[in-house]
Formats: sequence, structure tokens, C-alpha cells
Amino acid sequence: MNRKWLIIILLFTSAAALVYALSGGPHEFAEGECAICHYDVLNKPDSIKPAVTLACNICHSKVREKKSHPTDINPTFSIPADMPLVDGRLTCITCHYVHPKENMDFMDSNYFLRRLTKGMYFCIICHEVDKDKHIVTGNIHPGTYRVRDYNTRIDSMSLTCIECHDSYMDSPVSFLGAGTWKHNRNEYNHPIGLEYDSVSAGDSRNYQPSSTLSEDMKLFDGKIGCGTCHNIYSTEENMLVMDNIRSRLCFECHIK
Repeated sequence: MNRKWLIIILLFTSAAALVYALSGGPHEFAEGECAICHYDVLNKPDSIKPAVTLACNICHSKVREKKSHPTDINPTFSIPADMPLVDGRLTCITCHYVHPKENMDFMDSNYFLRRLTKGMYFCIICHEVDKDKHIVTGNIHPGTYRVRDYNTRIDSMSLTCIECHDSYMDSPVSFLGAGTWKHNRNEYNHPIGLEYDSVSAGDSRNYQPSSTLSEDMKLFDGKIGCGTCHNIYSTEENMLVMDNIRSRLCFECHIK
């Protein structure tokens, strides 16, 4: 990257972080902060700077660990008019409000989404079923999820997966506790929402330490999630994060 542009980006990100720190709360901006995203907020409020995704990442620093959708891409199909593109590209603000038009508390709990729905029901606004049956409009997985700990919450990505894939779940839910997922077998055999380090430390003869895990296998605040083993953009069978030839993926965590 050109050194000049690198310096400009660093200055921009530092300034954005500072002004956000001085603001009153999530998505509440002072008058002088409009220039973070807008070229001319008074005369052309819909004219957004191309670096809007970078501006979002300043405060949402962990978004790359959790998000399940790419940004700054040119969609290959029509996007609804109320879901704006920036220079023809899909960005964070395509799906999310920056300045909520509805009740702030509700919008905050609904991830500031531009429609009054979320999970699979939000995704199918744009997406149809593809060759891998994602995004789906119905339940296609024979498995089910069983909550084991109602005092915890699984990560948002796992929640979205379970909303689609659980055989008996026919409506979106706001949260689920840690539990176990039943694959194509008779038992609930895989944990979701458990602290991996706690599991591996308590049974070190059977589990690898988290420090040895492949970078492809993500943990969510240290917890196991659907996204630990699966990635919807993977080209591997069953959307695994790596091939499972000779149980390669399984042995990333399990010793035997």
C-alpha cells in the first residue's frame, strides 16, 4: 500500500475512534462527527464515503471474528431500494442503520437492522436457495439442538445457524443457552457455547490445547460455536472449515 494512503487511513481511524469515545453512546454522534461518513451531510446526506466499512470497524473491532457476511463487494443481483449500496458496493450500512428511525432500545437489540426481522428471515430478503441449500427458506437439517445451560448465551452466528437448521424451530429466537447439537446420529454429540479451554484443561488426555488449533477454527469469546467447524463460504464438503480426510478436522481438537 502506498505510504501516503496508509498514513491517511491511520489518521482517519484514530480520529474516528476519538470522536466515538466522546459521543454519548452507540450510534449517537455529535454534529462535528458527521464527516466520518458523509461528504456533505447538509446538502447530500446520502453521499457516503467509500471508507464507511472502515469507520464501522473502528468501534466494532471484533466484527471480523463474528460476522458471517462479506462487505465491500459488488452484489451480482438486485438489492432492495431501502438497503443502500455505496458506489455500487455492499457495506455495513446496506443491512444496518447508522441512525435508527425507530425506538433506539429496540433497534439496539435488533442489531440496527433495516427490517423488523433478523436471522434467516432477514437473509431471505435478498438471498435465494443456492446449490448448497444456503440460504434456506425451510429447515433442511435432520438435527436438533438441546439447551443444557440456560444461564449462558451462544454466539450470534451459532444462533443464526440453529434458527435455520433445527428441525423443530419454526420462528426466530433472541438467544439460546449453551447446549449440544445432534448431528445425523442418535445422540446429542457436539457442544455449542462451551469454553474450549475449560474442556481441554479438564480432559487434556483427549483434547488439544486451544493454542494448537488451526486459525481456520474460530472460537467465539473462547467458546465453541457452529462457526468453529463450519464456514458458509467454504468449498469443502458440508461447508467444513477444512477437509476432514482421515478425520483431519476432528483431530484439530480431539486427540482420540
